[in-house]
Amino acid sequence: MYLINIASIVLQLAASVFCLRLIPQTDRRWPWILIFIGLAGMVLRRIHVLILMFLGAHDPSLVFELLGLVVSAMMFFGIAQIWPVFRRLKESREKLAESEERFRTVADFTHDWEYWRGPDGAFLYMSPSCERVTGYSRSEFMADPGLMERIVYPGDREAVAAHMAVEMDEQGVKYLDFRIVTADGNLHWLAHCCVPVFNDLGQYVGVRGSNRIIDNRKLAESRLENSRKQYRDLVEQAQAIILELNEAGEIVFLNDFAQGFFGYTLEELQGCRITGTLIPEKDSKGRDLDTMLQDYIHNKDAPIYDELEVVRKNGSRAWVSWASSQVLSEFNTPNGVLFVGIDISEGKAAEKLKEDVERIVRHDIKSPLMGVIGLPRLLQSDENLTPRQKEILKGVEDAGVQMMDLINKSLNLYKLETGMYECNPQSVDWLEIVRHAIRDLSTQHPGYSLFEIGLDGRPALDDDHVTSHGDSTLLYGMAANLLKNGLEASGGKPVCIDFQTGSPCVMEIRNRLPVSPEMTDTFFEKYATHGKSSGTGLGTYSARLAVRAHHGEISMHSSDSEGTVVRVELPGLDESGA
Repeated sequence: MYLINIASIVLQLAASVFCLRLIPQTDRRWPWILIFIGLAGMVLRRIHVLILMFLGAHDPSLVFELLGLVVSAMMFFGIAQIWPVFRRLKESREKLAESEERFRTVADFTHDWEYWRGPDGAFLYMSPSCERVTGYSRSEFMADPGLMERIVYPGDREAVAAHMAVEMDEQGVKYLDFRIVTADGNLHWLAHCCVPVFNDLGQYVGVRGSNRIIDNRKLAESRLENSRKQYRDLVEQAQAIILELNEAGEIVFLNDFAQGFFGYTLEELQGCRITGTLIPEKDSKGRDLDTMLQDYIHNKDAPIYDELEVVRKNGSRAWVSWASSQVLSEFNTPNGVLFVGIDISEGKAAEKLKEDVERIVRHDIKSPLMGVIGLPRLLQSDENLTPRQKEILKGVEDAGVQMMDLINKSLNLYKLETGMYECNPQSVDWLEIVRHAIRDLSTQHPGYSLFEIGLDGRPALDDDHVTSHGDSTLLYGMAANLLKNGLEASGGKPVCIDFQTGSPCVMEIRNRLPVSPEMTDTFFEKYATHGKSSGTGLGTYSARLAVRAHHGEISMHSSDSEGTVVRVELPGLDESGA
């Protein structure tokens, strides 16, 4: 019996200790103090019963004491089981409080104006930044949900009211830009975004909204729109072809003038490659226009100017002078090319008419010129003429021959430039053609120095030959022009002509004097001449045309130490010795 009472006392004391320990866990003082006092009273009662039993003054019932022990055990284990539950509850409260603190910190210190409306339209949360945006405090909005609609600029209220009517429909994200009038009377543009909010059970709990001041963006958009309008007005009203291609050479834009000029609409041409649609794949000079187009797109050194023939929708052709500039992306990489074109068909027609007239005049003047050349020859045979008169007649004859030579050269030059020259390749001796040109030049310029001819690193012999399939007329004209230039710049030294047989076959003409710096970059250009009163600037130009007609290459190198070297390379030439 004593042990039963002692066990009950121990269990009741332990339960009372647990009660004291639950005070900090539950943050509830008095409930647990009252339970502790009750348990302490029970302990004192048990001690009193134990003392009476020891003195023999009380003989308790065994069943009653066992029932008391069971109740004490149940109280102990019940409180012991409650203690970890309350501990977990406290930890959960602390974590929840920490999470709420982080949420409040993020929400309350957000720069944008954030809010949360419940399903009934009342504000459940309003960020303090509403005061920075509107001039009205959070408490004012929480107390008056209609304040948000009232601060909307009158011109935007209808759109905002329509938006608010569907804001609570639980469907997706919605956006709206509108103006508000702040408490101090200023006007601001807001970008509004709202999204429905659902809890973990999928229940709709309102809508979350965010408002941001976008005055700078709206100002930039206004300026951009004005700039676009000016651009559109400039482009659409321009009386010129304006055409934009992407990096693949596909058409992305065509102004109204260009659409009228070509006969296509923008929708018909968008995404089409310009080659094969508006311009042929190869022009009249045989140039690969598709390759040229890629060069235009990737060339950002400077604008490129060119004249190209275009094809209209009705099949007619026209000449257009193009200026192109590269279109760059925001990363400064090629993104396409912009073309501005002007119709020069009438100018081309006038130019062709002029060339036709000049060609006809050159052709028709040759007949009377034959008389000018032949008559002095006949008169020179007359024995009644004095030496002085014969000298004058010889001068007239030489002038006529020179004029005839110039006319023939100009006719061939015109044909080469326009692609009308019909190259007639035959088996020719290139070495003999050069010797022929040397003989003619030596007759016309007896005071000049001699020529030295080499073949594959040795002096050329009289019975050496260099045979080829070429046009003897073009090869002779090329050799005569280059040799004449070499003579005039020989500096009193022999002009060296070196042949190298093989594929390609090479002819190098060397003279002592260097080319002037003014001529270095324009040596083969048309009308380029320097320091020669009688020079036309056509000799080296026509020589280049003749070489290109044979699909060869011509180049020039000049220095003070080595003089000038003109190098001609012709393909497919072979040597046959005597």
